[in-house]
Amino acid sequence: MNTYGLARKVLGCVLLGMSLTAWSTSGHADETDGGYEGGRGLITLEGPSGMFINPTSGTIPKKASTIQYCVFFPNNKSDVVGHGLMGAYGITDDLEVGLIGTYVDIDQGSNLDGGGPLIRYRIVKDEKWPQISVGGYSKFGDDPVKKYGLFGAAYKRFPIDEEGTLRSVGIHAGIKNLWLDSSLPEDTTFSGYFGGEFQFPLRVYLVGEVQTKDSDVNAHVPYAFGLQWRARGIAISTAGIQNGNLDDPSFYFGIGYGHQF
Repeated sequence: MNTYGLARKVLGCVLLGMSLTAWSTSGHADETDGGYEGGRGLITLEGPSGMFINPTSGTIPKKASTIQYCVFFPNNKSDVVGHGLMGAYGITDDLEVGLIGTYVDIDQGSNLDGGGPLIRYRIVKDEKWPQISVGGYSKFGDDPVKKYGLFGAAYKRFPIDEEGTLRSVGIHAGIKNLWLDSSLPEDTTFSGYFGGEFQFPLRVYLVGEVQTKDSDVNAHVPYAFGLQWRARGIAISTAGIQNGNLDDPSFYFGIGYGHQF
């Protein structure tokens, strides 16, 4: 398979991601949302913030802004390198709007790119019942990266010891439907996903997730594992990601900064 074909296969179903946050995504008391812990993650392969592959239910606080950037090396090589960008703004604590974009550098000569809007609305906060949100996003551009997605996600946090080594455990679950580039073997795919995050001191989170496999799109079961540091004004993430079409889990890294109005 030539390099362009590899890029289509590997990147046709994903937005590449690395993280940049505009506030403390971990939901501590220095946030405007009343110190609410909403399981707010970082930019994902799908674009909206979440775990490493899939979006989750956390929305950014009212009047918070974020811009996020990524780099991803499929199969841990440099012949195809993906870059992702996300920007979002909290209209209210429950409503987030923004933009996502992707740029794929192939053999340091050719490229693929695309971008479009995103929106997420939080229906229920994580109080008596789990947090529940719905959202949508799209990318317009070159066929291999073109997609439209809808998702629903839920989150529940279980405090362990707020001053201890393991502060809390969070559980994520969701479903998504994607409309992909029509040249792919399957141009529509539906999947479910599940993940967990373990909170440690200094706002460090150990995050893992797994997604159901679509045999028409994925050669392997998609999964990811890594660390997220969700500090105030800055966030860093690093992970190994198997998006379903890679030979091995591949390296992902990100860093960024943002602002609270």
